[in-house]
Amino acid sequence: PEKSPTTTRVEAYLRCRGISPQVIQKCIDDGILYESLPYHNCVFVGRDADGVPKYAALRGTYIYGKQFKGESTGSDKRFGFCIAPTTESSALAVFEAAIDAMAEMTLAGDAADKYRLSLGGIYAPEEGRDIHPPAALEEFLAQHPQVNRIEFCLDNDPPGRAAAAALARLYGEQYQVAVHLPPIEGFDYGDLAQAALEYRTKSKVKNYARRQTKYKASER
Repeated sequence: PEKSPTTTRVEAYLRCRGISPQVIQKCIDDGILYESLPYHNCVFVGRDADGVPKYAALRGTYIYGKQFKGESTGSDKRFGFCIAPTTESSALAVFEAAIDAMAEMTLAGDAADKYRLSLGGIYAPEEGRDIHPPAALEEFLAQHPQVNRIEFCLDNDPPGRAAAAALARLYGEQYQVAVHLPPIEGFDYGDLAQAALEYRTKSKVKNYARRQTKYKASER
């Protein structure tokens, strides 16, 4: 999609979702996040080995009402949105959506210590059947042979749990594998980051009210 000259709406939306300004800015600086025209959606970019954009996940920036989600026409799901570490790493964390990757990085104190890859969605395998290797993960591993550890950070819901277990079995013989689901059932990492933001906001309000009460008492 056409690129907006500003990222004001995207930054405001992602901060309301609990994503830290540092993580947002890194993604903008890395060229994997921008704001589109004319609808001002978040655009999460996946690039090939040469840095050429091949994939774009879209998300609306309206905080209230029905949330728009989609993919740009012609997107190649082999090339997922990926936040690169600041130094070379052998660890990869895998997420269902781009915002989940940004949220987990925020919750980790903005640490750019590993690759964080979005698969652009998952599907739960049928009972008794193996999961099909995700195209984005297969392409990423082919491009990064130094990776020897994979963390599956999928949603803590039935499809996410089933997919994480199946992927752990699929890749467990070749890689060190860990499953790190959100600790709250039904949550994804985006939910955790938003809950953390709401908790901090409520704490600030309570602290402000407490200070005001003490200030008024001292005036009497």
